[in-house]
Amino acid sequence: MFKFPRVTHPNVWMGWTFGSVNADKSTVIERLPTLQTPFSEWATLNQTHSDIVHVVQESGTIGEGDGTITSQIGLGLVIQTADCVPVFLIGELDGKTQISAVHAGWRGIANQIVLRAIEQMSNVHTAIIGPCIGVNRYEVGEEVIEAMIDAGIPREICTQERTPRPHLDVKMAVAHQLRQSHVRTIETSGSCTFSNTGWASYRRDGKDAGRVLSVIGIVC
Repeated sequence: MFKFPRVTHPNVWMGWTFGSVNADKSTVIERLPTLQTPFSEWATLNQTHSDIVHVVQESGTIGEGDGTITSQIGLGLVIQTADCVPVFLIGELDGKTQISAVHAGWRGIANQIVLRAIEQMSNVHTAIIGPCIGVNRYEVGEEVIEAMIDAGIPREICTQERTPRPHLDVKMAVAHQLRQSHVRTIETSGSCTFSNTGWASYRRDGKDAGRVLSVIGIVC
């Protein structure tokens, strides 16, 4: 089944897989035909926690990267996550809707993957931050916090101070980058992928973790 964000756009379909479907260990390509979406063509990525974003016009596996952008009708953009942050972006290009799907783990946030996507889009007005690991479950080393600070995210925004190690708030880190990019509307899912077993979580399940598929596309 899919869960859907609160934001609605008249010609954009978007959602995240939820429940037993996320336990499927099949590849993304194998899973896509089984999903109930309006799309029969897909753009997928070999995700590498990079700052690489592709503008795509056709279906297929685009190659290495962590973000895709399109204004093509009927092309579903897909990313997979298991605690990392899925981000949907919506903008306007020459009077037409433009969308993006971004995979942002802590390394991607540090590499400013969301900013790279916004830079390649036109007039991004809406962002939806999807289900990801919550701050209460995300203990990290000091080097991770330092990477956030080096990326321009103040410690007090992205960090919950705890003993023996700090906890990272990836949702707040992404939201800060979106605000710095002047995105007007930012919606955030309240779901923690670790705490709710309907989502896939690598930190909870390790190598047995499935993957959440996030899908966005323009339907008309």
